Amino acid sequence: MTSGTAIRQGLGLARRARTGVWILFFANLGLATLASYPIYRGVRAFTGHSMMSEQLATGFSFDWLTDFAVNNPGSLERYATAIVILGLLSILAQSVLAGGVVASFREPSFHSPADFFRDCRRYGWRLVRLMIIGLIGYWLAFRLLNEGLGSLADRWTRQWLDDRPVFWVKLVPSALTLVGLIFVNLVMDFARVRLVMLEGASAIEAFLASLGFSLTRMRRAIVVYAVPSLGGIALLGLYLLVWPQARHIANAPSGAQIRQPLALAMLFLGQQVITLARYWLRVATWGGEWAFYAASQGTGTGN
Repeated sequence: MTSGTAIRQGLGLARRARTGVWILFFANLGLATLASYPIYRGVRAFTGHSMMSEQLATGFSFDWLTDFAVNNPGSLERYATAIVILGLLSILAQSVLAGGVVASFREPSFHSPADFFRDCRRYGWRLVRLMIIGLIGYWLAFRLLNEGLGSLADRWTRQWLDDRPVFWVKLVPSALTLVGLIFVNLVMDFARVRLVMLEGASAIEAFLASLGFSLTRMRRAIVVYAVPSLGGIALLGLYLLVWPQARHIANAPSGAQIRQPLALAMLFLGQQVITLARYWLRVATWGGEWAFYAASQGTGTGN
């Protein structure tokens, strides 16, 4: 199967897995709400209905943050701890929910919510073990490429007087770290597909088999992985282009009583639409990888 065919089939499979897309979206929204609530409550308690409260609605103030940290010792540390816990919970939730999404590619008909959560329970523990293996892989990529090569580059360029070659030399470990993280993510995607596609596959066996599969079909596997992923990056770039203009409209003095709340509401809605679209592209990536892997194994995709 060619990369283009796999990508097209992945887009079709994403439409079939729309139940999973919505569940992933609302799970992400719920966790984001939990993460933002403590800082929201702190901001409201500290600023009330003051002018600073209105300014924080459309932008961030480092002066306010410094003042808040001085007057509320330990609050930022507690919030950082809560963010770390919720981040780990998000990784766990995404891993378990991925089982329901990927399993829906196997069915020729619409996947109901009951079917989705049944598959999440069916593959959940193996996907959690696969998540742990993946986290070890990410750690190794950082440890060997970012820290190891970064330290080597620092020692090598310590006595250099020209900053330009130093910059380019130190850029190499960062670029290689990014490549390493992308490759681990690619291997994890195909391992997730294999674990669900083959009922008896264990987490370690799926990871090792996916590693070999990715290495032997590197070029086509990267294309299947990268094209929908780049679509998600493009959507994020579109949001970053619109954000300054939205802030300008929200801060305009004329009609501020109506314009600012409306602009903020529209901005929030736009954020959620882009997040939903990025989840749909993420599921389309999994669908393309499912189709590509199934074709290499001589099995059907459920189309």
